[in-house]
Amino acid sequence: MTTPLTRRMTSEQTTAAPEPAMVPVRGRGAVGALSTTAALLGLVVVLVIASAWHITQGTSGIGIRELFTAVTGTLSPAEDGPSARDILLGSRLPRVGAGILVGLALGVAGALFQSLARNPLASPDTLAVTGGAYFAVTVVTAFGVAIPIWASGGVAFFGGLLAAALVLGLAGGAGASTTRLVLAGTATAMALQAATSTLLILFAEETTSLFSWGSGTLNQLDGTAALRSIPVIAVIAGGAILLSRRLDLLGLGDDAASVLGVPVRSTRAIGILLAVMLTATAVTLAGPIGFVGLCAPVIARLLARVVPGFGRHAVLFPSAGLIGAIIVIVADALLRAIVGANEAITLPSGVTTTVLGRSSSFFWRDQCARHHRPRPPRRRTRPWSVRDGPASSSASASWSSSSSP
Repeated sequence: MTTPLTRRMTSEQTTAAPEPAMVPVRGRGAVGALSTTAALLGLVVVLVIASAWHITQGTSGIGIRELFTAVTGTLSPAEDGPSARDILLGSRLPRVGAGILVGLALGVAGALFQSLARNPLASPDTLAVTGGAYFAVTVVTAFGVAIPIWASGGVAFFGGLLAAALVLGLAGGAGASTTRLVLAGTATAMALQAATSTLLILFAEETTSLFSWGSGTLNQLDGTAALRSIPVIAVIAGGAILLSRRLDLLGLGDDAASVLGVPVRSTRAIGILLAVMLTATAVTLAGPIGFVGLCAPVIARLLARVVPGFGRHAVLFPSAGLIGAIIVIVADALLRAIVGANEAITLPSGVTTTVLGRSSSFFWRDQCARHHRPRPPRRRTRPWSVRDGPASSSASASWSSSSSP
């Protein structure tokens, strides 16, 4: 027996529904490529603006107008004098360049460590790589061994590699839990810091230059060290990007990656070597600057919710490097803007990055707590169908009313 209601539903089901319009999926195709490119260009623009702001700050009274005229050459040499252009090329640009390079190196290194360990808290700081590199340089300096800048980078690399191996061994491997990894890294970092402080006290005359450098400083005598580190950071970062496809598959798990043809052990070994080399280069250039390698990849992964292309390692590494450079430049510029350029000379830049890093880590912890907060169970209701009819619905209503107290 058919009713008007059932006849109408049957006719609606047999009527051909219109085909839905093709909506481009975000993060795929031309739309995803456009949004990813636009996001990377936006980070570059932010870095350029922050660098321009940083250049205008200094101990001398030279402002934006004097710097602009010195760059464009509109002033005569007698009017310009040896101040504006010499200060720009000899002090401010090397400082900005060192900050950008250090931020790039630490950002990419942090992204590598987090991807290899599959742990969001893995970084050059939590794995004690920074502390190991600084301790190795302090040991060489304390015993009076004179080495060139490139050799000090090798010493820092060796110390950071040993520290990372020790932390991973204590934690039980790269895939250890967050708690074990952080505890092992914190304990190792504290031990290395205590040993470094002991050497600085016992060999005070030999290690005088390491006090301010030990907290992370962008003070550069000239741009020679920064220029020499450009090809090193570029080559290592390029090697990390070449590993991006393997790391994407490694995120599925070791077994799945092995089935797909990824050499898991060699990929981890190469990735750790690249990350330690980037960290050693940053430590050699500006000392141990903390929390940049932890915060930059976390911010990049948070942006992946808006720009899905940041979830791929080929885009994650450049974005984390740019964010790390922005953090270092903004932190140093904020330090100069708050306390003044003259006072900022005595305060290392690593102090500001540590404060910003702790603030962002608290924000990231709150975001994770909200994301993993358990949801309340849904109330189950009895499904109602057309076949039940009004009689069935009235019966269920009477049942619920009779069962209620």
